[in-house]
Amino acid sequence: MTGQLQVGFARRDITPPPGIDLSGFGFRFGASLGSLEPLKVDALAVTDGDQPLLLFGFDLIGFTIEHLADLRARTAAATGVPGENQMWTCTHTHGGPETGVLPGMGEKDPNYLDSVEEAAVDAAVEALDRMVTADLWLASGESYVGANRRSAAFRPGGPEDGHIDDIDAAVVVAEFRDSEGVPLVTLVNYSCHPTGSRESVSTSDYPGHMRRTVSAATGAPSLYVNGAGGDVNQRFDGAGYRSVSNARHHGVALGRTVLDLRSQLRRSSTSCACAASSPADLHYADPISRAEAHQILTEGQRALEATTGTAQRLRIQSHQVDFAQRVLDWQPSDGPDLTVDIQALRIGDLALVAIPSEFFSADGRALRAEARSPELMIAGWSNGLVGYTPTRRAMATGGYEVADAHRWYGHHAAWDPVSGDNLRAAALKSIGKLYADG
Repeated sequence: MTGQLQVGFARRDITPPPGIDLSGFGFRFGASLGSLEPLKVDALAVTDGDQPLLLFGFDLIGFTIEHLADLRARTAAATGVPGENQMWTCTHTHGGPETGVLPGMGEKDPNYLDSVEEAAVDAAVEALDRMVTADLWLASGESYVGANRRSAAFRPGGPEDGHIDDIDAAVVVAEFRDSEGVPLVTLVNYSCHPTGSRESVSTSDYPGHMRRTVSAATGAPSLYVNGAGGDVNQRFDGAGYRSVSNARHHGVALGRTVLDLRSQLRRSSTSCACAASSPADLHYADPISRAEAHQILTEGQRALEATTGTAQRLRIQSHQVDFAQRVLDWQPSDGPDLTVDIQALRIGDLALVAIPSEFFSADGRALRAEARSPELMIAGWSNGLVGYTPTRRAMATGGYEVADAHRWYGHHAAWDPVSGDNLRAAALKSIGKLYADG
């Protein structure tokens, strides 16, 4: 059924208490000392008169695939909205608590995660209860507050992979307005790591500043959907320059771009709301040799037995021991190492697709070019998080995303570039299903 859109929105605070381990930086030591600003979970409910869709936005690093299954089941039981109609996006802030996604960076707190689930369910119930008739308005443009962090200009001595502006620069704005034209909620999609500050305090980073900038002008809440930014950081001077003011500067700049684009908003030509999904097979690349793994294991065990050095150094050594053991325990498989569902939502002329990885910007640009949708929001780090899915170019030039990141994610090897190809192909298939009937 396709009819007039009904939209509801609700927000809950998920700011962690002091003492919880933060996630995102392997060399940040110590638990959270407090909070710079609140962390939020947003819930958007949309229906065209048929089964509602639920879109969630969290100020968190991401969720494991296993945790996502629990989240969906709990939400379905409370709301009646089936899991296939729920999309769970995360801003990937590096100032949020550890959730089990990056086990080498801290311990997850089960009590905190349970409170997050409860907040999300409460927000979903309220959003469904508050639905009103709405129109969808859309616009798109570009922003270069993000930069290719693998470029020589951004990180001298790094992979030197491409120009600093080789990013997915698209900014997509979707605003729901009531029957009198008053904004109800503004969705914003951009692609960039929220890594403005590595202080030991929780922070929503630049996405929070973007939301507040937009909301101050519209009088309505804003929900941020982070995209294909696996190789994109905020455009600060050098890899080591991070600060609270830097995050604020970039968030406000992105927010102003969104506000400028609002003058170009056009009304969606359709009022439909539906979901589709397609499977994608992921495959590991070849791991390091067993001889190298044995060497890492031996050196790490010696360091731990000596119990010398800082607590931070001992944690790093323990992390390396665990990685080496994973390599030695790994047995190759004839089939895919992991299969994930790639979900897409259609709301009028807008499509959203969730990618459960740190999706590279080249894949994001290719997906936008090939997708059958007037406007597309790519939700990276969403519906689970399995780590980086490097492109072939990135695999050839190396760097953190290829050589080291999988160790923090609890994998024995990086994902082979065919995995990114399969994610993109499944995303296109899911989007195509949404437009199968016109």
